[in-house]
Amino acid sequence: MSYIKLQSEIGKLNRVMLHSPGIEVEQLVPDYLEHMLFEDTPYIPIAQQEHKAFADILTGVGAEVVYLKDLFLEAIKADNARQKFIEDYIKVANINSLSLQDVIREYLSSKTDEELFYEVCKGIRRSDIDVKSLKKKPLSVLVKDEYPFFTDPVPSLYFTRDISVCIGNGMIISSMSMPFRKREQLFMRYIQRYHKDFKGCPLWYDYNLGFSVEGGDVLVLSDEVLAIGYSQRTSLGAIEYIAKKLLSSEGGYKHIIVFNLPKSRKYMHLDVLFTMVDYDKFLVAPQVLNEFDIYDLTLDGHGNLQSNNQKQALDEILKQALGIPAVDFIQVGGGDPIHAAREHWNMGSNSLAVAPGEIITYSRNDITNNLLVKHGIKVHTIPGGELSRGRGGPRCMSMPIHRDSLK
Repeated sequence: MSYIKLQSEIGKLNRVMLHSPGIEVEQLVPDYLEHMLFEDTPYIPIAQQEHKAFADILTGVGAEVVYLKDLFLEAIKADNARQKFIEDYIKVANINSLSLQDVIREYLSSKTDEELFYEVCKGIRRSDIDVKSLKKKPLSVLVKDEYPFFTDPVPSLYFTRDISVCIGNGMIISSMSMPFRKREQLFMRYIQRYHKDFKGCPLWYDYNLGFSVEGGDVLVLSDEVLAIGYSQRTSLGAIEYIAKKLLSSEGGYKHIIVFNLPKSRKYMHLDVLFTMVDYDKFLVAPQVLNEFDIYDLTLDGHGNLQSNNQKQALDEILKQALGIPAVDFIQVGGGDPIHAAREHWNMGSNSLAVAPGEIITYSRNDITNNLLVKHGIKVHTIPGGELSRGRGGPRCMSMPIHRDSLK
């Protein structure tokens, strides 16, 4: 079995990457929650229990669960990979002086591999640096500052789909749009570059190409059709670059459906509004059905990117693109304005398919979950009272690596 194979959202899930929330989430500070892109501070012991319940369901349905930490620690054992990672980390960590960069470089270089992962996740606090032991004391170390970190923590790391996505036999390494999340993507870049199971796989997009893209906006609807959200987090420049790559003979795709989403945190990614749960069934927030412009990207005979504004309704677009006779939209909260708003906020449509017609959702979205069952979907639920405080659901928390083909 090839290590990477991802040609749909719903094929039987065989391998998936997770990261259990840990020390990085414990660094959330109420005064800086907006900067840290959280609305609240999850209680870590319960969040970890909820995450374990998620992993247990995945293994229970036959999926191999691999962890980002383990993959990264294996990857940086390659020649010089560890020091290169430290240098790349310093470049993206927004360290405000050259002298402080030297201090951080020395601090990280003194750590074991596991300690290095821990420190990057935790963020380097001002209190971590022993100023008295420094031969040279940079101004940036001596100056008082209320913000407790020299480099920020990565509390959103348990949303592994955000930082990468597998498509076909290759990968996109996300380019995170928010400065606070710029360090997360490096973990996946080093896994793709140096880990024996990922090394050499096609790279459809790299984090340093200049345009933002996040994995939550990319849905692999089939081996020929992608959906991508033009959102607060994913740019048109990245969409065009990815389209040219994947619509070429190398990528083998024929259509890319682009959703023009409002540029706000409420509509953060396409997968908080729209996920595929069966061959012809989609779990959607009501707004998806009539509020957003939709475009189609293809290549002409000369290899030029062609874009068209789709005038048809979404069900017609999906029927034609996927070659299915009908589409069944299952609306979050049953479409009721109050229930839909509440359950959308709690990631009601952010489901993860483990097989056609079989998905994982948060238990708290009971109206949506009951409706899914009525539509013939097998629903596994996990508790999400703490995990959902990070504004992501089961799809956000998983990066599928291998699924069975649908054909």
